[in-house]
Amino acid sequence: MERDRMAIYSLLRLSCLHSFNISCRNRRQLKCKMDRNNWISAFLMPWLLICVGSSPLSVVVHTSSRVGLPAVLPCSVASHLESDHKPHIQWQTISDSVFERMGQEQFQGEAYRDRADVPQELLVKGNCSLFLQDVRFSDAGIYESYLVVGGSSIKKRIFIHSVHLAVIDHKDIKSVQTGAELILDLHTHQAEQVIFQNSNETDWTVLWEKDAVINKKVYLEKRDKNLILSNVAARSAGTYKVLDSEGLALSTVKVTVTEPVLPKETETLQIKSALGKASMIMPALSLISLFLTFHLMLHIN
Repeated sequence: MERDRMAIYSLLRLSCLHSFNISCRNRRQLKCKMDRNNWISAFLMPWLLICVGSSPLSVVVHTSSRVGLPAVLPCSVASHLESDHKPHIQWQTISDSVFERMGQEQFQGEAYRDRADVPQELLVKGNCSLFLQDVRFSDAGIYESYLVVGGSSIKKRIFIHSVHLAVIDHKDIKSVQTGAELILDLHTHQAEQVIFQNSNETDWTVLWEKDAVINKKVYLEKRDKNLILSNVAARSAGTYKVLDSEGLALSTVKVTVTEPVLPKETETLQIKSALGKASMIMPALSLISLFLTFHLMLHIN
């Protein structure tokens, strides 16, 4: 393997440097340094050529995806394809096999079961991109792609390139009116728990766990990949976090609660109603005032 050769090269170089440091203690510094460098270059040059010729020394391609969504790791082998040859592609991480395809035959790594694919219809055209579904935080890292060529007895792997995948959580800000519904998106079946922190408090409260209702006072109804909090009140304002089985935040939602704004028609009707009541009260007051004036004039006479 390429990594093994690189590791051997590093160990040999460190060993050589250590040996020369010991033997050079009693020599002049400049001459010792020159001798050491010349000897190392002559001894390790064949190893260096082997490593450069078979090791992935290319620029890393960077891509990202939000957790729970699909991700595409780009790859192209159009320049290496032969018309009468079925492309044989391999994807791997530093520690795991991810996906392998040759024609109809395919292999998926255990951690990528039912989530990884290089579509055959794209591969025959030279597109060896890796498609990942329902991306997890554990998927983040370096991926390497290889084209396998050669006969049944002797095969050779041609390195294509490396792709660095970054996995990002979801963040959102919502404003909900009193009495309305708050919709929390779980984004993925990886969601195991929802916790809540009131705007005026520091403690976190568990509101929901998969297959269980934790807080019956704040009931969250699950609909598809959403949780619905009905009849939102002022106390519903705060921060909501959706967590996976490892306690990592799949999403964070900051919620503010506002009073509903009355439509202009309703406002106009309320004003007219108030004016109508006032006009009904005014005649009564006028009669009372007239009666008191008449009664006062009788007493004066």
